[in-house]
Amino acid sequence: DDGVVEAGMKVTIRFEGDDDTESFLLGSREVLSLDSAVDLDVFSPTSPLGAALLGKKAGDTATYEAPNGSSITVEIVEAIPF
Repeated sequence: DDGVVEAGMKVTIRFEGDDDTESFLLGSREVLSLDSAVDLDVFSPTSPLGAALLGKKAGDTATYEAPNGSSITVEIVEAIPF
């Protein structure tokens, strides 16, 4: 575990201007069907958010384009293997 965001990681982010954090699994939604105990949202590494986070570490920021065309910046708080 080198803390680099990649598929299979539980990622915790903070949206710019917000104090709250949000955690999710970066991976395939098929994981949800394999284990009913998974209580996390799942984002694909190819989604706009997932692609923006790949290769980054805790403390880094990433900006991605939302479906409405606005740019959203997030800070990576933590990335740990799921």
